[in-house]
Amino acid sequence: MKTLVVANQKGGVGKTTIAVHIALLAVQMGKKTLYIDLDVQANSSEFLKNGHTELLLNASDLFKSDQNFEFASAQFVVFSADNELANSDFNLEYWAANIKKIESEFDFCVIDTPPTLGLSQVAPIVIANYVLSPIELSPFSVQGAANLLTTLTNLQAKFNPNLKFLGLIPSRVNANNNRQLEILAQMKQQYGQLMYPEDMFIPERQAFVDSVYLQIPVWQIKEHAAKKVTTKVRPIFTDIINRAMH
Repeated sequence: MKTLVVANQKGGVGKTTIAVHIALLAVQMGKKTLYIDLDVQANSSEFLKNGHTELLLNASDLFKSDQNFEFASAQFVVFSADNELANSDFNLEYWAANIKKIESEFDFCVIDTPPTLGLSQVAPIVIANYVLSPIELSPFSVQGAANLLTTLTNLQAKFNPNLKFLGLIPSRVNANNNRQLEILAQMKQQYGQLMYPEDMFIPERQAFVDSVYLQIPVWQIKEHAAKKVTTKVRPIFTDIINRAMH
């Protein structure tokens, strides 16, 4: 199983929307997929409860000892952010043991994390293969990205030397906004190789708002505008999955 963590230390960057779209596309691509929601806001859990998963379990159980999980032949399993998660002590030893126990059952795992540094963000990074960091093109998000990169470097050195950073991917981008384009140019200059390859970005579109409201991915929305967005973003999500499966 390859594990992709979607993380940022600032909210409102489209992190959860990106995470659920990656997971749902992976299922469509025939990958046996695991989704773990460690963000106590539980937005992705709410989205994925809407008929997308065959099996819904509690994420807090992944931090407990002596757990036995049965997945049968489910193609898509979700560990949702349950009420107990907020009070969990996030035991990293039990967490790592449980992930090791279940990893042979899946091809691909996506983990959504809270936008604040704490054990619920550290735990997934410790066991991940890859981290993807969506960023909004604002000065505050640039600072959030810098903080996350420092955290990743420290965790990689201490716990997970094989961790790979897929990149900072600009999210909610308005290509007609000159200020955003200025910030994007600054980020490319400042972070260079740490930006997601080939200048890819996730545009700001009404289709993503509709997607969250309807609790379906953009490619299931019938309006023409959503189809145009799908044409733009599906290759990006596919690229992320392909890189994370290596």
